Amino acid sequence: MANRNDITELQAKPEMVRLIWARDRTYQAAKYTQGWFVFGTAAIPCIGALASGPWPSLKPALALISLLLLFLDVGLIDRLQKERLKRGAKLQEEFDTKALGLPWNKFVAGDKVLPEDLADAASAAMPAKRKKEIETWYEASVSRVPLAYGRLVCQRTNISYDSRLRRRYGNWLLTVTLVLVIIALVAGVLLDPKFTDVVLGLAMAAPVLSWALREHRKQIDTCNSLQNLQSEFKTVWAKALEGANDDELKVGSRQLQDAIYQHRASAPLVFDWIYYRMRSKNESEAHAAAEEFIKEAENALSARSSA
Repeated sequence: MANRNDITELQAKPEMVRLIWARDRTYQAAKYTQGWFVFGTAAIPCIGALASGPWPSLKPALALISLLLLFLDVGLIDRLQKERLKRGAKLQEEFDTKALGLPWNKFVAGDKVLPEDLADAASAAMPAKRKKEIETWYEASVSRVPLAYGRLVCQRTNISYDSRLRRRYGNWLLTVTLVLVIIALVAGVLLDPKFTDVVLGLAMAAPVLSWALREHRKQIDTCNSLQNLQSEFKTVWAKALEGANDDELKVGSRQLQDAIYQHRASAPLVFDWIYYRMRSKNESEAHAAAEEFIKEAENALSARSSA
């Protein structure tokens, strides 16, 4: 069967693959920063616990370092991460607008990433496996329906995939944090039951606990906003099935894409190892859902053509 849109062909072009690779590298830089911060803040309570016996005088100093890290996170790291998130979202937006046949909305996304910054972000060698993944970014099944329908299915996949990933990650993060806090408190009381030492131990753990609880809240809040996007998709999709014309559906898709961009520019990060651990299940679900929506579109189009 001949393709009814060129989404799958466009996404495999070298310049498109380069955009996603640049996006990957931009997000990776942000994730490395976050990873080192989490490692450092998690290491301090561990060092404090080990040092509580032979070097008890280290505890106040470690508690002070922990609080300084907390202020550093709020005052500097958070702002740097927001800039990287916005740049990564713009790179993804450029990919989507080109693959899905949508105009660039400068009012919402501002200017595109400069060619020099794009070249710098994409300068690292790309693994062959990742190249193949990017070339098949959106489901091949979207090519079976006209662009207005295939585009909406792609947008719905973006929303649903991200929501399911973040909800699972947020729940996992909260569980791990609570378990670690309980272990740390029990160990602290058993090893050194003095009240002041327990308070110092909590102070040392404050940055990593603050980060984990804040991340959990951000992930769940993001999932809730994605649920609103799901509702917006359903509205536009219903119009598509009812026979709305392509121009009307394009306007609806552009408005939906505006919301997707704004979500990406502010959404908290998900570590790559979490993404890949959950990827197989998430992609299997995304594939099945996309196929269902494509069949629904095909049935609606067939019914209208035979009417």
